[in-house]
Amino acid sequence: MKEPKIAGIMRATSVAIVGASNDPSKVTGRPLAYMRKLGFAGKLFPVNPSRTEVQGLPSAKSLREIGEPVDLALIATPANTVESVLLEGVAAGIRNYVVFSSGFAEMDEEGRRLQQRLTDIAREHDLAIVGPNCLGVANSATGLMASFNTAMESCEVVRGSFAFVSQSGALGSYWLDMVLRSGIGFSHWITTGNECDVDVGSALEFLAQDPDTRVIGMYIEDIRDGAALRRGLLMAAQARKPVLIIKSGSSAAGAAAAASHTGALAGDDALFNACFDQYGAVRVESITAMIEAARLYAWKSVPLSRKLGIMSVSGGLGVLIADAAEKAGLEVEPYAPETQAALVPLLPGFSKPQNPLDLTAVVVQQASLLVGTLEALSKDPSVGALVLAIGLLPGIAKPVVEALVAQRSSSRIPIVVVWMGATRDVVEKLEEAKVPVFTDFPQAIAAIGAVCRLEARRARAVDAFSPGAPPLALSQACEDLSEASAKDILRHWPGVSVPEGVLVKPGEAVAARIAHLQTPLVAKIQAASMKHKSEHGGVVLKLQTHAAAAEACKELFAMAQAAGIAAEGVLVERMMPFDFELLVGLRRDAVFGPVLVIGRGGVEVELNPDIATLILPVTPHEVQAALERLNYAKLLRGYRGGPSVDIQACARQIHDLASKFAADESLRELEINPYALGQQGAWILDALMTVTTKESKP
Repeated sequence: MKEPKIAGIMRATSVAIVGASNDPSKVTGRPLAYMRKLGFAGKLFPVNPSRTEVQGLPSAKSLREIGEPVDLALIATPANTVESVLLEGVAAGIRNYVVFSSGFAEMDEEGRRLQQRLTDIAREHDLAIVGPNCLGVANSATGLMASFNTAMESCEVVRGSFAFVSQSGALGSYWLDMVLRSGIGFSHWITTGNECDVDVGSALEFLAQDPDTRVIGMYIEDIRDGAALRRGLLMAAQARKPVLIIKSGSSAAGAAAAASHTGALAGDDALFNACFDQYGAVRVESITAMIEAARLYAWKSVPLSRKLGIMSVSGGLGVLIADAAEKAGLEVEPYAPETQAALVPLLPGFSKPQNPLDLTAVVVQQASLLVGTLEALSKDPSVGALVLAIGLLPGIAKPVVEALVAQRSSSRIPIVVVWMGATRDVVEKLEEAKVPVFTDFPQAIAAIGAVCRLEARRARAVDAFSPGAPPLALSQACEDLSEASAKDILRHWPGVSVPEGVLVKPGEAVAARIAHLQTPLVAKIQAASMKHKSEHGGVVLKLQTHAAAAEACKELFAMAQAAGIAAEGVLVERMMPFDFELLVGLRRDAVFGPVLVIGRGGVEVELNPDIATLILPVTPHEVQAALERLNYAKLLRGYRGGPSVDIQACARQIHDLASKFAADESLRELEINPYALGQQGAWILDALMTVTTKESKP
């Protein structure tokens, strides 16, 4: 598989620093100073037209003057000079660049123009550019520190297998500082800045293929290339590399894109969550949470399953941990019978061999009690990980630490320690032995829960998904169709059921037009501009006779005329009996392409949303799983003897609708609400559709 072009930057063995300063404290002096300090395994070429020597190295006046092959050039010159430096580098045969300079698209229209020129040059000459307005990149294996990040000044660089890619330079700096202080270390560190060329998606693709990286962290603000992100996530899942993501912001762009329920409900944040879920990543809320979960991977303490064994010296603490575990999607079940039998002779008579296991205060005087129970629980075949929760205990800290270190190498399952009030030397000894230790239980349970979700999602992603087609260019003009026009299209779709109906136009003889329709009937005013007819009194239900339907049509035409609505007619349809209402929404997102939203339907869909969002393509099984995640699923299964539906069959029908929509690029949006389910099957009772206009061009 071809490597992303950022590989040439990350593996550079010769680096030119344009505008290099002799002062190692300045922005343009730090990269050179840092790489010399780290012992960069390659050549360094300062470029400064006003000096012959920079920080003890010969300085060239320009990139052309270096006279040797250069893998990577770092640029920190004023924004209006970056283009000329790039072109000079191109003439010198340099193909990889990191641009620290600011003053581009983050500033104003002129900055956007300058940044577009960098993009154009990168495409024309097949360059790789990270930035502009970025903090740069680092590779711990080679000592490459193409950055002016000050984390280097207070922390020793520790080589590890944890990589990070960030759209924020400052947040990237905080991550690097915290990771180095934690002792986990890092493999690669990438900040993408304004992303004139290399974006976080392509950086993720590189890390997914990098042999030095086992765990990947990301900070995302926004994504322009959803296909690259999905491709990178899928590659990471296939390589069994966990991806932990911090995503900031929740844009209202999705809701503004359309007046439909689908547009309002499947907003920016919901789509990112769907992407992470489907493509094997987990969203975390902070750098601390990310590092704590990554530590379980780095120290080979990944739970074998979601089932936890809990042992504590406080009954209350054990119950709190069990409560937190359940909220995190973990399971706390009774220990295996053989484990309980092994515990009985070890425990004091007033302690029961249950999960959570309370060792009581006896352990203070009898350290062997903790050691013995720890050994017994670590052999339990039904437990995926063991949480040991203790507090203080300075008098028996030494034997406890020794027991934990011994179990670390012999235990079948990982042991995670919550030691409240632990002294620094206790923490250091445990961490030296790669025993994960937390000072409070919420952080420990959050890390275990994140890792368990990651493992489940990665396995599912590898089996079920592919990146799919690129999204439709949404610059195309589009038009909204009325319900009647949308249903005229849907009637030709295989497997779709639309009630029999007639569009009565103004001035037509209603009675004659609807005489063949079976009652009861429903009458609905038709106007493409009226998205939600019931809100305007545009729907009349339960018309038991044709005469009543004719009168309803008369009233609806009058209502439309009074409201100034250009109605194309009144749709009179047979009312179909049903038991359940679903919302089935489909739209094309500018970043992620075709998107499916399913949930409880009806007029109150936005009042108390109960929805699931999926990015297409998906399998029928994934649609079924999404349906079963809804709270509404309890009713669909037949709550307390009530009616039920075949959820598997329903999922297949919705999958077929979604596949048909995704394949037809003339469709911009389709919302079916309600998608009615009953004993007579599934019916499209109302539909909104937006299509690209024929005369528009991409």
